[in-house]
Amino acid sequence: KQPEVKRISNHTFNELAEQYKRWAERQRSYRSKHGFINQLADAFGNLPLRRFNSMLVEQFQTERTQKGNKPATVNRLVATIKHMFTKAVEWDMVEEQTLKRIRKAKLLEENNRRLRFLSKEQCKKLINTCDRHLRPIVVCALNTGMRKGEILNLKWDTVDLKHGFILLEQTKNGERREIPINDTVKQALMSVTRRLDVPYVFYDPATGKPYKDIKRSFNTA
Repeated sequence: KQPEVKRISNHTFNELAEQYKRWAERQRSYRSKHGFINQLADAFGNLPLRRFNSMLVEQFQTERTQKGNKPATVNRLVATIKHMFTKAVEWDMVEEQTLKRIRKAKLLEENNRRLRFLSKEQCKKLINTCDRHLRPIVVCALNTGMRKGEILNLKWDTVDLKHGFILLEQTKNGERREIPINDTVKQALMSVTRRLDVPYVFYDPATGKPYKDIKRSFNTA
């Protein structure tokens, strides 16, 4: 028998964007990815998927860079394009040859900042200059290595002071983690005022909701 030949319609980028949005709703990073998809849809609109190639993607990189976007931001957008076309091939919206052309476009070099470590003296100075609400948050960060979002959204029902660990069910990579806590973290958590009507460990007393960000108070410290 002759192999069956797939006949693929000439879909547009907007059609792929809508389909990809519905698929991305189940992903943990949907909020940030949703913004990337909208930006890409504004840029490419009703352009047929078969028209895409490495030159088109590289021109997009140049345009975004000239507009002032950082290399890391442009790379996230290009990575989204590549994954969208990977799914487009799976969904029979475009031929694999188009995906191969797009994959030839290389990501921009990112100017990552040098990784720094605080000395014990610097840690003490930082903690001593923190505001009262910020101090236990910084202590947890220094002693556990938890991400900022994990700390700000920490709930009491995941903290086991008796056995000395924090259970993280929802992590960035989707894996369950148990974070051991030392006496320093335990004392910091015990110093936090706990409210029965608020499930969060760190919260704004005025609203009872977790802090969205601590950038201003941290920069001041």
